[in-house]
Amino acid sequence: MERVHTEGESDQTERRFQRVGDMLLVSYTIGDEFAPEFTETYDIAIGGMAMLTNAELAREAPLSVQLELRGDRQPILRLRGVVRWSQYDALLQRYRTGVAFLDLDDETRNTLQRYIDTLRLLRDMGML
Repeated sequence: MERVHTEGESDQTERRFQRVGDMLLVSYTIGDEFAPEFTETYDIAIGGMAMLTNAELAREAPLSVQLELRGDRQPILRLRGVVRWSQYDALLQRYRTGVAFLDLDDETRNTLQRYIDTLRLLRDMGML
């Protein structure tokens, strides 16, 4: 499982999967009885993502996530995840929330990895 930081740890903490910064549309639910919330990510990796939320989410809370990869013709990715941390950002007046993905199938993993590799290449070429 991906190593993510907890409250008080540096963002520079070594991670198992390298993240790439990107704003993607995402919706998530914390249970079938709740309506989905819509927000955006600010970084993503094979093992998880960080997103902005209007409320603090409980650590270890299970989530259903729908992620739309920008510019990708693939259908929206449907993922399961778990909250690893949620911390208030006074400047944004929102919570920064880390999510670890659970049980990615090979097709989803490959789609996500291809997207991350493309973003990294475009940034290395100075196009983003």
